[in-house]
Amino acid sequence: MKLILAIIQAADEMDTVEELNNQGFFVTKLSTSGGFLKSKNVTLLIGTEDSNVDKAIKVVKDRAGKRLATTAVTPSDVRMVSVSGPNMVKVPAGGATVFVMDIDQ
Repeated sequence: MKLILAIIQAADEMDTVEELNNQGFFVTKLSTSGGFLKSKNVTLLIGTEDSNVDKAIKVVKDRAGKRLATTAVTPSDVRMVSVSGPNMVKVPAGGATVFVMDIDQ
């Protein structure tokens, strides 16, 4: 038996959970938030047999889309903040971070 922890963006939650349910997986959702982009995430807990792990991960990866997000990065020299303000940069976001753990009981 395995426990899959999948961290996805909240925007991808409904499609991902719906497809997991359609494929026969039961899912527990936890609301979480990211540190860097400070965006809302969802951590999905999926308990499944070893033979179904790849199937569940494929659903998560297919449904949790990658995108570019814009975030503010402040200069490392504090004196420059008042002069130039924060720099806006585009960074990759979305997708899924997946952990798989063995479950004994």
